[in-house]
Amino acid sequence: MRTRRSLRLSGYDYSQNGIYYVTVCAYRHANLFGAIDARAMIPNAIGRIIDEEWQRTAKLGPNVGLDVFVVMPNHIHGIIAIVGEDRCTNQRSAPAESVIRKTGKLQAGSLGAIVGRFKGSVTKRVREMSKRRDFPVWQRNYFDHVVRNEKSLQAIREYILMNPARWSEDPFYFENDSGRLRR
Repeated sequence: MRTRRSLRLSGYDYSQNGIYYVTVCAYRHANLFGAIDARAMIPNAIGRIIDEEWQRTAKLGPNVGLDVFVVMPNHIHGIIAIVGEDRCTNQRSAPAESVIRKTGKLQAGSLGAIVGRFKGSVTKRVREMSKRRDFPVWQRNYFDHVVRNEKSLQAIREYILMNPARWSEDPFYFENDSGRLRR
């Protein structure tokens, strides 16, 4: 049996206060969410659902904050902040496994729980809209980066905001919707 390699930062507690840059890809990197026209993203119905559900993510609780966000043809980028008095201190002392309860479920308020809820909400709405119960929307898992300082945060914000204008240079860019990355 093949063991999946974790994409998470080893030893980091993703339920603690912090700013996280996330990228979530469409299933098989298919261009499901819209298209780039004149260096701007034109979302389709799925892309609009993604945008609506992202905005709802901010209403999950007082400890969730959202920063810049963009829907691209086959992925999304966004910044999520976990803040508040009820969160852990911003230290790397707790192991990453501590965000998973003994029941196997993610700890409420952790980055994984927030992203999982977002992906689940989008998937549910897209399947209702398409009337296909098996419609695959997302690639398994997601990428994240723990933002450690203001300079890094500003660079990530600029990258996200400029992503549509630089689509042809994006690592997730497809020449067409063939499902293969151009690299």
